[in-house]
Amino acid sequence: MLQPYRRAWKYLIIFTLLFTSVVIAGPGQTAHAADPAPNWQLIDPKYPTTDTIVAAYNVQDFGATGDGVTDVTATFQMLLDSLDRLGGGTLFVPEGKYVIRGNLEIPKGITIRGEWSKPVKGQPIQGTILMAYAGRGNENATPFITMVSSSAVMDIAVWYPEQLPNAITAYPPTILIGKPNYFGNEYANVKNVTLVNAYSGIIFSRQNGGAGPVINGVYGTPLSRGIEFDNMVDVGRIDWVDFAPEYWSGSGLANAPAPNGAFKTWIYNNGTGIVMRRNDWSYTTNVTIDGYNVGYLSGMSVTTPGSIPNGHHYNLNFIRNKTAIKFDGVNNVGIMFTKVSIDQSETGILVGPNTGGVVQLSATSINAVNAIAVDATSQTRIAMQQGTVAAGTVNINGGTFTASNSDFNNAAPQIVLGTEARGNIVGNRFASPVNIVNNSRYATNIDHTPTVVKPLPAFPTITPETHKPTRKALYVATNAPFNAVGNGTTNNTTAIQNALNQAGADGGGVVFLPPGKYKVLGNLTIPSGVELKGSSDVSTVPTGQGSTLEVYAGRGSATGTPFLSVSANSGVRGLTFNYPEQDASVSLNVAPYPYMIRATGSNAYIINIGMRAAYNGIDLFTNKTDNHYVDSLAGHAFKNAIRIGGGAVNGKVNNLQFNVIAFAAGRESKFGSWPNSPIGDNSPIYAYAANNLDFMIVGNVVNQTLFNDFHFGSARGLVLTQESGTGPTGKSLGLGIDGATKAIVFESMGAGGFDFINTQLVSFGDFATTRYLETGPGFSGESTFFSADFWGQPKYGVDINAGTIAIQLGNFENAGSLGFSRLNTGQLKLDTTVVANTPAFANAGKEGQLHVQSSLLNPTGLIVGNFASWKNNLSLNPSMAVPIGSYISLKAVANNLFVSADSAGANPLIANKATVGLSEQFKIVDAGPGLIALQSTVNNKYVTTGSGGGSPLIASQTTIGAAERFQWIANSDGTISLMANINSRYVVAEGGGASALIANRLSAGPWEKFQANVLKLVDGGIYRITAKHSGKVIDVKDNSMADGGAIQQWSWGNTNNQKWKVNSVGGGYYTLSAVSSNKALEVSGASTGVGAALLQRTYSGATNQQWLIEDAGDNYFRIVARHSGKVVDVSGVSLTDGAILHQWDWGNADNQKWLFALQP
Repeated sequence: MLQPYRRAWKYLIIFTLLFTSVVIAGPGQTAHAADPAPNWQLIDPKYPTTDTIVAAYNVQDFGATGDGVTDVTATFQMLLDSLDRLGGGTLFVPEGKYVIRGNLEIPKGITIRGEWSKPVKGQPIQGTILMAYAGRGNENATPFITMVSSSAVMDIAVWYPEQLPNAITAYPPTILIGKPNYFGNEYANVKNVTLVNAYSGIIFSRQNGGAGPVINGVYGTPLSRGIEFDNMVDVGRIDWVDFAPEYWSGSGLANAPAPNGAFKTWIYNNGTGIVMRRNDWSYTTNVTIDGYNVGYLSGMSVTTPGSIPNGHHYNLNFIRNKTAIKFDGVNNVGIMFTKVSIDQSETGILVGPNTGGVVQLSATSINAVNAIAVDATSQTRIAMQQGTVAAGTVNINGGTFTASNSDFNNAAPQIVLGTEARGNIVGNRFASPVNIVNNSRYATNIDHTPTVVKPLPAFPTITPETHKPTRKALYVATNAPFNAVGNGTTNNTTAIQNALNQAGADGGGVVFLPPGKYKVLGNLTIPSGVELKGSSDVSTVPTGQGSTLEVYAGRGSATGTPFLSVSANSGVRGLTFNYPEQDASVSLNVAPYPYMIRATGSNAYIINIGMRAAYNGIDLFTNKTDNHYVDSLAGHAFKNAIRIGGGAVNGKVNNLQFNVIAFAAGRESKFGSWPNSPIGDNSPIYAYAANNLDFMIVGNVVNQTLFNDFHFGSARGLVLTQESGTGPTGKSLGLGIDGATKAIVFESMGAGGFDFINTQLVSFGDFATTRYLETGPGFSGESTFFSADFWGQPKYGVDINAGTIAIQLGNFENAGSLGFSRLNTGQLKLDTTVVANTPAFANAGKEGQLHVQSSLLNPTGLIVGNFASWKNNLSLNPSMAVPIGSYISLKAVANNLFVSADSAGANPLIANKATVGLSEQFKIVDAGPGLIALQSTVNNKYVTTGSGGGSPLIASQTTIGAAERFQWIANSDGTISLMANINSRYVVAEGGGASALIANRLSAGPWEKFQANVLKLVDGGIYRITAKHSGKVIDVKDNSMADGGAIQQWSWGNTNNQKWKVNSVGGGYYTLSAVSSNKALEVSGASTGVGAALLQRTYSGATNQQWLIEDAGDNYFRIVARHSGKVVDVSGVSLTDGAILHQWDWGNADNQKWLFALQP
């Protein structure tokens, strides 16, 4: 048996309380006489940790020995409940096997923490192991562990001894985040946890919605579900997760399966690594899923039907899964996947039926049997850039697939586009001879000309860093001789500073504040080598539990001495800071204060800090703070949450979580029942933030890293500004700015640039200044966004006064209510980006400042020919690509002349005619999936490229063979190109149109583009006119040559009394003359009544002989008499030969619809 204190003896424990029979209860709590007094101890863990551990209780001091036999459920829960009444703290569970036959509930602000060794696949599990038994066979039973707000489970493995690998049995979730029927489910932490063989691992409650779960360092073999998010109203975080069968099989625990046993097949057929449903922008980074049925599922919410996940994903690895990533739902605002590897899977990416939205894939590598598969009913827009398909089919049966600057090393056909899909396949590379099968009925771009894009920058690997004081010693500030009192009324300035000074004088250590509210009227300084630490050292906004510093100093002065100065090589963590005199309980009257925390030197750290009602938060700009480290700073500020600058090098600011709600709803019990938060209407808090708050200001820094930082509700979310003539350089990954008036403002940038990966920007409000992005007049740099989602209600999407903004894989779900871009002197570059419709794409005359390629958008109000660059773009929504069955003319862009089959088709095609006659008209004929043929109207023959495609085009063939088939490619500028199927070369108007057309070009430039005009009717053309309902044709009865000859319907006999010549008389009207008699179709007696018969008569120019031929849909027309407005109608809807034709009111009936077929 392990002896009590066996981990603590190495430490210098100073002035620790002795055990007593009573303790002081935390705020709002009632103490129990039986509650043990906390023994605040500095733990010396067996395995490495990134932080110091201060625990109130050690379970072994209360008889829980970890012997693997004794049920210790009651002991654990008793100590957890005692900590709840204490107001916060950590329950330490040393290494051992602890039998828990019941269930555990982790109260608000409480941490249960063991000793954890990061597991290695195939090797025994070490450290603290909780043995779970309850709920066998019932997935809906009480979860093993239930967590409430701001609680934490850390450094623990959970093992189900009775789970048998050859007979997998359901259990309730191992960890449920969100207690049923409990108000609040905010910011629970699960860190460094091994799920040895959980049935369902970590589940965010579907019954009790909430926000902000933090999951970091989770490993193991969950069987059915690893992690599931749903019913979430604000940002969740998943970081460093690895699931694979080998963790259980190699665990060394009883009933562990043999490698490659039946359990592995069960997981492959039934298991899902991560299930993401409603999550309201969440972070998923550094994940590996190996051997599951589905690695990652994006699905519809169970709790709130119609809700779909969004968010960003970075550095995901999927190995040997049946399906790596499956989309049952895709959000319209977008969902981003960057640096994703899929290997040895049956299906890489599967997009299910009836999905919409946008999926952004950046630097994604896929090696699978089916690399990408999209259902025919999907309308999802998938955009892939800088990716690799190493192996596998790419079957896009629906939606839009944009692939740009990617490598397709898979076998041909590398991509297959179904009839209901469309593609924008541009600038890619192919290991094998390229074959893109295009069956799409929509406009599609296929262009293999290389594109130039900025490569995705490398981003440093972000893991929780180790930050500790220089000396292992504990100073409990409430103990003598310091005697701090956390009652909210005693001034603790001297007591806490004395403890800090003593630790500094002794060479360093931890100054610990037990749970309570510590009033501080003065200022504090943390000496070098010292850490100031609170009792709830977890990632959370202020929720009331734990250790709170109540700040009073500096009211009325924004430039005064900061409340807390953090010296070089020192830090602060696990505390909440509150400003009681920022009182909005009745009305909002914000007073300025100095910065809450200022770092004064290098290597300072600020971790797990909550702040509320601060005027200014963190100052990292007054001094040079190289290597500063900020992680999990959360809460609310009025003016500025954090400012970075001072020339700092290599700083990191990670996992910020700010939301105005932390103060605006602070009176709610789930946020701590703070008395200085508003009673009732809290809208003034949000309005103040929208007008005054700059969330993050970044000035003169070098190689600054921003990782997964989020804020809701600000005037300006992120401001890049100038200090001492220098702007910032660095990188951002996962920045989320929500509810901002201006999400990002660029005032300056350093020479090294500042780029953004996987960014969400949301701007809204009734302000004329709402923007996603704005550059100032002095900005001269270029910032690139690699995958970015933009949504909300901005007036304009981007406002560029100077400099350049480049966006790759962007999705503007709302481009701007007044317009998308306002350009002064700056440049906007869009690549593989989706832009929603907007009243104006840019301000007039600014086309020369726009660079757009490989994107989906409609450039409303602009002339694309005047753009600085415009290449391979498609309309936002699919448009029909090929007018099969229609007659067209082709005008060469090269010389603005029509293509002609001159000399009745005897000469090769050449673009040399200024007007359209029969020789300049061609019928589009379906020549097989994705292919067309051109049939000349002048000789009824098909256009051919000749054997092998090397000859000039000529209309000389009576049948369609390989040389007569073409791909019809709709270009983004409204033109079309023709690619000969026989040699995959574009048809060119050679010599700028001076020479005959020939198919010999690899890419499409101006000479390879044509304006295709669909001709409603060929002027002078001879037609067979067929009734839709009967299939019979308009016929002059008895082949009469006389005026007054009757008109009837009759079966087609290919005689001249059934053929009609169409001639324009101007104004959109035509005459219809029988070829047999050359007499015109007319309404008898110029009657305007229904039922008047149709006759033939010599043309006199009368309006009862003139007809409007209007589109009636599906290639049918209605024939309208000019004088009466009535239509040609088969009497009585008759199906028989000889039924007369008369005029009748339009009824949209099939006996009033006519098919015009041009005759040779």
